Amino acid sequence: MKSILKAAAVCAAMTLAVPAVSTRAEAEESVRIVHGNPLMINAVFELYVPLAMGWWKDEGYNVEVVFSQGSAAAVQSMIGGSGVVGMMNSTPWLAADSKGLADIRMVATMRNTSWRILTMADKPIKAASELKGKTIGIAVAGSGGMMYLNGVLNKEGIDPQRDVRQAVIGLGAQSYEALKMGRVDASLTFMSEIANFKALGNEAAFFYDESWLDFPDYGLVATRQAMADNPKMVEALARGIAKAQVFAEANPECVAKIFRKNYGANRTLTLEQDTEIAKSNLAEAKIAFERAGGKLYANVSKEGLGKQQAFLLDNKLITQTVDTAKLVPEEPGFFEKINTFDHQAVVAQAKACAGF
Repeated sequence: MKSILKAAAVCAAMTLAVPAVSTRAEAEESVRIVHGNPLMINAVFELYVPLAMGWWKDEGYNVEVVFSQGSAAAVQSMIGGSGVVGMMNSTPWLAADSKGLADIRMVATMRNTSWRILTMADKPIKAASELKGKTIGIAVAGSGGMMYLNGVLNKEGIDPQRDVRQAVIGLGAQSYEALKMGRVDASLTFMSEIANFKALGNEAAFFYDESWLDFPDYGLVATRQAMADNPKMVEALARGIAKAQVFAEANPECVAKIFRKNYGANRTLTLEQDTEIAKSNLAEAKIAFERAGGKLYANVSKEGLGKQQAFLLDNKLITQTVDTAKLVPEEPGFFEKINTFDHQAVVAQAKACAGF
């Protein structure tokens, strides 16, 4: 789940027919979700669980997932008219809104900032203050997480350009190997990657700036026009996010089973390992839940968006902020409405895990 901060031209997106179980013979309306990843990943259970359970079909919507090469590309797709609903990191659409290029609103929070600095547990590096003179691995050049790394280094009086070295190490197995073999001293990554790393039996440590946890950094977004033209559709999609979080709390193993069955044909991890990863993703979702008041699933914290904009302004990624009231749905009680469903029925579905 990375955020690509520089504006990009609209990337060619791939579409995928996603398996789903539904009691509904035919959906009433087709809806595209522009996704800020090039493929389905296990971290975004709020996307593949509603699809698998058929919740969106049950509400009358046939959801097509349109994959993109990063969140910046997904935003550009929405600006270009390829979709009015998306699932992506916040920074690109916040930047577009601040420039007046878009009027995109966050309608469901999935994760607050998940970037972390990963090290091996047996290494002496335990804090950002110990990174001076070290080599830090990053997934790609110009990674969306660089502002977080640079910010925490600056806090410690470490010049990100002169006092540390950067090495592109990718994601997954190649990045893990670079860290284990000592080619890098630390790695800038996110919690789903750390969960994978730990599931493979590695003793890992990580650290971060506590303020990052306040930022609603990943979730479901919609254009203001979509919310005006089709509010029930936006509400239904956001409700699926909330239901998925209840589902995952009730049975993270079922979340792992769904991903393995529908998208894990070549997966080498065991079900037990994937369940641990699902628990880690759930723990991240719970951070966002608690930081947004701890009462409503998928709730968006306006205060958090304000803090995130201040952070982006400090890091010169935006030149002005937007009134936080214009970054969330205008409809009163929206987040109460998306939590209006039979929670116990969702829990029962999760515990039964029928078909998986």
